[in-house]
Amino acid sequence: MGFLNPDVYLFDHEALDERGELIVVHKLPYSDVTQYSAEERATKFGAYVPLEYSHTLTDQIGGQLAAGFVLTGFAEGPHQSNASAQYMSNYFATLAVKPG
Repeated sequence: MGFLNPDVYLFDHEALDERGELIVVHKLPYSDVTQYSAEERATKFGAYVPLEYSHTLTDQIGGQLAAGFVLTGFAEGPHQSNASAQYMSNYFATLAVKPG
């Protein structure tokens, strides 16, 4: 299962891209629904853009374990178009198997 590092939602990417500043602008877990009103979402993203959400690592990894999966691998990698990639990995992936 692959997922994004929640930093994608945490930081002001314009400030990071333009000035190299890591400025926190959103709480995690992130949700377009709670962050913006319907009118703000329509203006910012357009009327037919899918909504985005982040999840906690407890949800992402703990959910797999709670469902009976055993994690047998883990990998991470950068998102080359994301300025935060110079500081941290932006993608995570787990390899999980369900015994039996």
